[in-house]
Amino acid sequence: MIAATALLVAALAAAPPGADFESPVVRVLSGDTLILERDGREVELRLADIGAPQGSQFLAPVARSMLEAMVRRSAVRVELTGAETGVRLYGRVFAGELDVTRALVERGAAWVCWDYALDTKLLPVEREAQRHRRGVWRNTMEVTMRSECLRRPPVPPAAEPGAPK
Repeated sequence: MIAATALLVAALAAAPPGADFESPVVRVLSGDTLILERDGREVELRLADIGAPQGSQFLAPVARSMLEAMVRRSAVRVELTGAETGVRLYGRVFAGELDVTRALVERGAAWVCWDYALDTKLLPVEREAQRHRRGVWRNTMEVTMRSECLRRPPVPPAAEPGAPK
């Protein structure tokens, strides 16, 4: 356990927030979480600013499958937005020219977590998905999804390299 944590901390240190990096996708855990390979290690990456159905929730398998289809068999570009030491990275993911986060929201496979979203350009995309009743907006009440965001709060952005702690 200690060795695994040390490996993850080393991977986090190798990619400071704000830095872009490319990485192959090892597997998709859920509609908003990926496992990437970075320097020979597996690192968990949570898509920034959004939440997606989890476990047995309505449309969870669809959200996971959609994300998997977008990132399958390719390296993705990651723009880091934060890190939770010893746990996971947070960031925006691009598969080629495709903004994966935006595409998930646009298709109704994810929602914007308004309480801590940094990318306000996602809000009109979400409103359009709601208006057309796509995906999660077809049968699920908005208040239910917003409460999911509060169960998984964001992490503060990690300090810039060399900044005083």
